[in-house]
Amino acid sequence: MHPALRLFASCVVTLGLGAATAACSADATDTDPLTADSEDELVATFDRVGAIDLTKPSRVLLVGDSDKLGNLPLFAAMGRARRYAQLYPGEQIVLFVTQDVKEADLATTGSTVVKDEPFGNVALSDLRRLSGPKLIAALDRFRKIASLDFFGHSSPFGSLLEGTAGEGRTLDPNGVAILADNFDRTRDPYVTLNGCNGGVQAAAIMSKALKLPVSGALTGSNFQDLMSDGHFYIGDDGFFPPTLTRATKNDKSYAAPSTPGCWRGTCIRMKPQDAPYRGVWANPDTGFQYTLSFYKFFCDYDDRAQSCERGMARSLHGFLSDRALEARSSDEDTKAVLADWFCTRSADPTWFDKCKTDLEAAVRDDKPFTSQRTARDYALECDKKTCSLGADFRCTTVDGVPQKKTCAYVKKGCTAEQKPEACRAANTAPKTTVNEYRAYLTGQRLLRESPVAR
Repeated sequence: MHPALRLFASCVVTLGLGAATAACSADATDTDPLTADSEDELVATFDRVGAIDLTKPSRVLLVGDSDKLGNLPLFAAMGRARRYAQLYPGEQIVLFVTQDVKEADLATTGSTVVKDEPFGNVALSDLRRLSGPKLIAALDRFRKIASLDFFGHSSPFGSLLEGTAGEGRTLDPNGVAILADNFDRTRDPYVTLNGCNGGVQAAAIMSKALKLPVSGALTGSNFQDLMSDGHFYIGDDGFFPPTLTRATKNDKSYAAPSTPGCWRGTCIRMKPQDAPYRGVWANPDTGFQYTLSFYKFFCDYDDRAQSCERGMARSLHGFLSDRALEARSSDEDTKAVLADWFCTRSADPTWFDKCKTDLEAAVRDDKPFTSQRTARDYALECDKKTCSLGADFRCTTVDGVPQKKTCAYVKKGCTAEQKPEACRAANTAPKTTVNEYRAYLTGQRLLRESPVAR
């Protein structure tokens, strides 16, 4: 059982005047300076070399604040890293981690800690507190980033890098524009924010700044385990059939003959919950009210080349599911993984089957559909740029700073004087899920038909 799962939806970010600071689960307090037995923040590569070539195509994974989550964010990141290593053997996979992860933790995953100084004016010792500005300065040294994936605590306003007090602990989405030229546009690059509520504001801001597809959640995120039937479920007791046990190896998510043991962190993934968010940012009486139960992609830029759809499909290849996808995968295999992406399995096996059937019928017949299990009449309506087509995200602010326990989506036209519960109109014709599904299929077909399907 993972008690941290319930805590993960309690993400907090406190925005100070002129700077963003953050904490998860509870307000953070200053810690003592690093002592002799403290370890530096770590940079690692997913190989046996432990050296970084800044000119090589690179897939970068960031493990942010993991307070009260143990190694779950690390394991979720390493599952994707191992999949990348299989998909792209000629590329470099680099992992940035925070003080919550130690070198001994990394040793079990197959990665190697970097000892040389690869980032020029950003020393490895400068990363002992993984601040946003220092991280961006280090990333700016890479010339060919193919993907960037974040795992850890986050909020509507940014991804939390450190749980200790101090400025720069949040990866501010407004500060990433300098990295736009660091991505290798020949490799269908993308960014994923795997945490709570990254799709509410941060993902769209980053997409516009980077001119890339960026995904984020519109609710809390959970960790899911691979179980003995070969499928993923939320890891808490009561969320999977009682006859199942946790898998000991993953012979589903990786192409044959790879069957890595789960102890290497290959059997855990992150996925949004299928209910509206009710954590520390939410109005306690209403929660966020509206939701979507998948990581939504935003593509707020001119995109005549359909890089959005292509990047979305590439990202799905790294998603741990009950089968492995790559550029040449068929529509049949892609649809099977998309069902797993949009629908969440539970203790009731009939729920997933019905969700999958209804989803595919809605796509085929162009009918309204949403995949969340609760608040089904309150699905957010989104396009590639925003999820404010039918509802606006509103928080009480003090001097322009959003306040905890005040935020909710409210229907269009709701006045500031009206309470959120008075501003909740049903979405009777939700189309976002169907449109997103079709975008993935389009991207996969573009990749499959490419002269070089890698």
